Amino acid sequence: MAHRTHGTWIVCLAAACLAGPGLAGARPGDAERLKGVLASEKPWRQKEAAVVALRGKGGAELVPVLAPLLADAKLSHAARHVLEPMPAPAAGEALLGALDATSGAVRAGIIDSLGDRRETKATGALARLLADPDPMIASGAATALGKIGGPNARDALRKAWPQARPAVRCSVADALLAEAERLGRAGSGTEAAALCRELCDSARAAHVRTAAFRGLLLAAGAEAAAVAATALQGDDEPARLAVQRLVHEDAGRPLVAALLPRLGELPPPVQVSLLSAPAASGRSALAAVRKAARSPSAAVRIAAARALARIGDASAVSVLVDALASSAPGERGAVRAALIAMRGEGIGRALLTGLDKAQPKAQAALVEVLAARREKQAVPRLRTLARVGQGPVRPACVRALAALVDSVDGLLDLLPAASSEADREGLVQALAAVGGKGSREDAAGKVLAARQGADVPTRCALLRAAGLIGGTRALAALRSGLGDPSPAVRDAAVRTLAEAGPVEAAPDLLALARDGQSPTHRVLAMRGYWRVVGLAAERPAAERLALCTQGLAVARRAEDKRLGLAELARIPHTDALAGAEAAAKDKAVAAEAQAACVQIASALSASHPNEAKAALRRIIAAPAVPRLADEARKALDAIERHGGYVRTWQVAGPYRVKGKTAQQLFDVTFAPEQPGGKAAWRQVALPAEARAEHSVDLAKVVGGDHCVVYLRARAYSPKAQPVRLEIGADDGVKMWINGTLVHANNAVRGLTPAEDKAGAALRQGWNDLLVKITQHTLGCGAVVRFRTPAGRTPEGLQFDNAAAATR
Repeated sequence: MAHRTHGTWIVCLAAACLAGPGLAGARPGDAERLKGVLASEKPWRQKEAAVVALRGKGGAELVPVLAPLLADAKLSHAARHVLEPMPAPAAGEALLGALDATSGAVRAGIIDSLGDRRETKATGALARLLADPDPMIASGAATALGKIGGPNARDALRKAWPQARPAVRCSVADALLAEAERLGRAGSGTEAAALCRELCDSARAAHVRTAAFRGLLLAAGAEAAAVAATALQGDDEPARLAVQRLVHEDAGRPLVAALLPRLGELPPPVQVSLLSAPAASGRSALAAVRKAARSPSAAVRIAAARALARIGDASAVSVLVDALASSAPGERGAVRAALIAMRGEGIGRALLTGLDKAQPKAQAALVEVLAARREKQAVPRLRTLARVGQGPVRPACVRALAALVDSVDGLLDLLPAASSEADREGLVQALAAVGGKGSREDAAGKVLAARQGADVPTRCALLRAAGLIGGTRALAALRSGLGDPSPAVRDAAVRTLAEAGPVEAAPDLLALARDGQSPTHRVLAMRGYWRVVGLAAERPAAERLALCTQGLAVARRAEDKRLGLAELARIPHTDALAGAEAAAKDKAVAAEAQAACVQIASALSASHPNEAKAALRRIIAAPAVPRLADEARKALDAIERHGGYVRTWQVAGPYRVKGKTAQQLFDVTFAPEQPGGKAAWRQVALPAEARAEHSVDLAKVVGGDHCVVYLRARAYSPKAQPVRLEIGADDGVKMWINGTLVHANNAVRGLTPAEDKAGAALRQGWNDLLVKITQHTLGCGAVVRFRTPAGRTPEGLQFDNAAAATR
């Protein structure tokens, strides 16, 4: 059936399930039973379902019952649903007979059914309807005639085409194009081409002319290439568009094969379109594509290069190699990409042949191609060119060898032959890259062993290469190099240690920064020192603090002090805050030092809020630059706004008891809440960003449902004072302070900050906090905040997660 009734069929088929017994499967007497249903007082939906249930289950005996329904607006579609696929001729006659008795959408549906049945007897009636004043009827008749086909339908459509109204014209054109396609499949190509030509010449709509010209090309046979070439050289845009679309379809493969030999006759944009067609990727297209690779048009040459990449024939390599030497940068990139992408027998050998014949400019590009293709067979030739190549060829070969060889052995013998500092540095970088592929210690050992008997420039290069590779041997060699009799070796050792030395080199760099023999070495060493301090970011805060303190004590220049303050700002420690405040007394770096204070104070807001707030207030009172007062105020406001939250938790658990739910576990006493109980406590991570609720996410800790976990921390109060606890938990929660239970709520819920409130008291000094959280299902987490009874942050309150007794 036509798409207009598709939505109704869903309703019909669903209703069929409710039609009741007697029509689920056709049996003798179904026609009579159907008559009974139709004559009953049942709702029309049930009648519709009864009709639909017989689709494909009856024959001519049902036609007399269904035919009268075709004129019924409510039941016509159901009747057509049964009659349309029925092979009995009487079914088609019934549909045809209903045409004159219907109108509007009902008639349009009958027209659709006649077309879907390919009802040839309806051709005459449908032809008359092509002039119907209702565009829906006329368009439907055209579509149906296109489905039925044949000489009579074709003649009717051709006769209607010139006078067709705009609302109907496209349907007539579609029907004629369908007929042309049918003629082509039947071997009547000449007639099909004539029909498409007629449409091309008379159609006004561009999309109709494009479709018609496509049909013409498919029907033109051996003449298709000439027709297409003429169109591509003309100014008929729909015709050109038809060709350019068709060549990218499977149906257009013969056309591409026919057009490729005359590619040079076509405009460059058309050549580009043809070359990018899938059909231009076969070996039969190779000759034409190779010729296009030498086109005067850069766009055509680029398209040809991409086509050659798809063909992957070794004979095409020479064409692309020539283009590397003569083309513009953009084109060279396309050619290079094509050479890298080519996959075929003998491509690597062809590239090596081209390498020997190419000019230096093209040689360097080919070397890059060989490296990108991982052509290990090229290594011997690349080693030779790394010694004797001209211009950019030598460094390109060294870079390629770094990608292709797996051991420093393949590069070490090239260093003594290096004639310039640039060549030596290229080999140093290559040795460093290769040394990182395997054992760094072994690679560095081989590089250092090669210094035996080498001249000074080579020794310097080898020392630098070992330092870049890294490892304990390399560090020992660099330290030794600092005392070498040769100034050049000492310079190489200093520069390499500063550039690539590990964290363990910090004492050496600090000593050089303090006592180095030249100002240059002192500056390099100081910069290198701050670099390795940055590498220590994962080390304990106390160790990083000591490194920063020692470095700032040695730094002389403002630039060096700024580097040190940037590292100090990353350490959340009260001594780091004090160090930054002390550095702010130096006017040359006062702004940077106060900026570091703001950053450190923000990081200390949870663990040491009092020290943080005091430092920020001092900056507000005397900022080095005005913007720092604003930044300090924002940080101070954040501390006040988020004050009182516990963020320094340790966690233990989860604890489970087989067969018990979370609510049953609420009162089960596990080790953390037992006097002297032993539990494995570990730090629990909180989000790095400041959040209003400062909640701890325990979902990964619990690792499932129906269990409990414990949190512990310490709270310091400068005096004994009452507090108000604001607690949120997912799910149930118990909390003790100094062993006294201060709150309990055996709940199943999500996490809502401050959902529970409880009064408690803090003693002067450190107070032990213990929290028990039950996990029912889904998420798990908690948030605890201390407030004064008046709702403010208790002054002097701070938190710590150091191990302490919890009862």
